[in-house]
Amino acid sequence: MIVVTNCGHDSRHKTKFHMTRKAGVPNYILLLVKTEAFFELNGNIEKTSPNMAILFDRNTYIHYGCEQDSYNDDWIHFDFIDEPSLLDCLNIPFNQPIYLPQINHLSLYIRLLVQENHTHSLHQKQIQDSIMRIFLYSLDSQIAMLPSAVKYHKHYQIMNQLRMYILNTPHKKWSVDYMADYVHMSPFYFQHLYKELYHISCMQEVILARIERAKFYLTTTDMSVKAVSDFCGYENDLHFIRQFKKKEGLTPTQYRIAYQIKIDLL
Repeated sequence: MIVVTNCGHDSRHKTKFHMTRKAGVPNYILLLVKTEAFFELNGNIEKTSPNMAILFDRNTYIHYGCEQDSYNDDWIHFDFIDEPSLLDCLNIPFNQPIYLPQINHLSLYIRLLVQENHTHSLHQKQIQDSIMRIFLYSLDSQIAMLPSAVKYHKHYQIMNQLRMYILNTPHKKWSVDYMADYVHMSPFYFQHLYKELYHISCMQEVILARIERAKFYLTTTDMSVKAVSDFCGYENDLHFIRQFKKKEGLTPTQYRIAYQIKIDLL
């Protein structure tokens, strides 16, 4: 069983701080760091960018902190009881910063762990064990899917910033040239790197983000298909309908009707 001895979600320090554990701790520590920080690794101070994870082995020297005015992380102390360590089967490195594309997704699991830690429910230990397994497998999957994230880490933060910008504002008039200029790269290198990091082309990312936004409007508002098309950045609603059907197998109107039927049956 995986036992969570302590955990915290969205912990914040508003002033500079240092955390030092010279002899480490007798269990594993995993941090999801959402702000800039520094870590002492192999005798060297390494400054880290936001959105990274680091796993400390048992009884390992730990020294980290932040020289900025704010620091934000999630953290877990955990260990394996009466079973071999699951970490032996995964490729999560010890004592090494790993930059992640979906840290918010992982952060949700830690929030669930913290909530469960305060419920004292009948099956608390079993629930935390299950959440921890999902968390570790999800973290391992992210690392496996992004082998070049470490290789290109000097570009990864700005690339991830751009990706979040695309996903949050798919209605903008996105183009390869605009995106390449945003990250200060040539269009050719930018497209290659984007595909390498995210396993999807930058323009396909825009299309999928627009379709997801359209699905939200279709199922939560009574906006016309043309209005949804406009809100999602399409200049031509026929083009929107074709792309939507290619992705979802239904026209926007058919999708809205099918969704409503599904809701009515619940």
